[in-house]
Amino acid sequence: MLFRQLWPSLSVLLLLVGIGLREPAVAAVGALVLFAGGLSHLWSRLALERLEYRRQLPEHRAFVGETIEVRYSLSNRKALPLPWVEVREYVPDSLPALDAHAAPSARPGSLQVDRSTSLAWYERVSWRHRFLCRQRGYYPFGPALLRSGDVFGLFPVEGEAPARHYVTVLPRLADLPELGLPAERPFGEARSGTRLFEDPSRILGLRDYRPGDPLKRIDWKATARRRALQSRVYEPSASLYLLLALNVDTFAQSWEGYDPVLLERAVTVAGSVARWAEGRRYAVGLVANSSVPGADRPITVPPGRDPDQLTRVLEALAMVAPFTIAPLASVLAETARHLPMGATVVAVAGFPSEGLTDRLERLARRGHPTTLLWVGDEPPPACERVRLYNLAAVMRRIEREWLAAGGGPRRAGAPVSPEDGAQREEADPIRRWARPT
Repeated sequence: MLFRQLWPSLSVLLLLVGIGLREPAVAAVGALVLFAGGLSHLWSRLALERLEYRRQLPEHRAFVGETIEVRYSLSNRKALPLPWVEVREYVPDSLPALDAHAAPSARPGSLQVDRSTSLAWYERVSWRHRFLCRQRGYYPFGPALLRSGDVFGLFPVEGEAPARHYVTVLPRLADLPELGLPAERPFGEARSGTRLFEDPSRILGLRDYRPGDPLKRIDWKATARRRALQSRVYEPSASLYLLLALNVDTFAQSWEGYDPVLLERAVTVAGSVARWAEGRRYAVGLVANSSVPGADRPITVPPGRDPDQLTRVLEALAMVAPFTIAPLASVLAETARHLPMGATVVAVAGFPSEGLTDRLERLARRGHPTTLLWVGDEPPPACERVRLYNLAAVMRRIEREWLAAGGGPRRAGAPVSPEDGAQREEADPIRRWARPT
């Protein structure tokens, strides 16, 4: 605006002309313009001082189909009132706002939500918006642009609130029977070549008591029935390892693009198996021939039985991108060196990538119970030693059911069944949602 550049000169000129011509009115106008311009300029310079913008995400994780609520607050922590303040918040374009208008923005992958308000001295205003988690992924909220100024709007100033908050949208999950897989031992009997460690949560059978057996190993009910001391025999912990191998390839060549339906099928199946395995106290891990944002290495979650292990696996699956880092056969060849004897390997694929079947057959010959879960629309590859499940038809049916039932979004952390509701006292919402039914 031209006035912003010329007001000092114009006001001084009017003041001098009025004094020289002995015209009090002209001089008064010049003085008024000089005073108002100076006050407005000082007001604008102080407008963003001690102006505090906050964003809060009560839930940093949610499943596809849920809604998340984001809370905002704007605080003026000074004695200078602000007649107008404009806030421009950048939100992910894959999470549509349910109660606000989100306009296109110049930032890739973001929409902008604008809000205007005024703030008295030491006043605080707050508001909230709800967003639908329509697609899995790892999404940033922010930054935000703040704009304010003097009461006349002559000298607007802008600033940025650079803080960002992230939400991870986890993939849809299904129970194994819903996928057409047996609920018990769907991947065969776990085997172990060495019995160095035992898992007390899985009883293999009973035997007669031997001197030196700890008292906690004795099964007192069986002892009463047989009238002789009976000790429990536990399964070796090596048989409780399960490695998920996710194949991101959906076409032969990367320049052909990718099939989003096949990729989401594979991610859903992998996450569902991880939830099942965690419920059976497997030390579950994940490898995928894709990478997380900002990395150039294949996704790897080492097998573990930590209480947060399922969370790590689901978060890694949420970040799976449709870009291949290396063939899954190569990733498995590197990972297999660190697998314990007898560990179970479950591969999920929708495209017969080169060398994948041969690598799985080799793992099976080495003593690893190996399974291929096929989600592609094309016929699956032939397997000899590898257990094969063709889940394509089941996944098409599930997709139609999800599409038909997708009318109402759910709040993050809210139960979807009485069984889930019984677990609401647990602190972590992931543990509630990921618990097998």
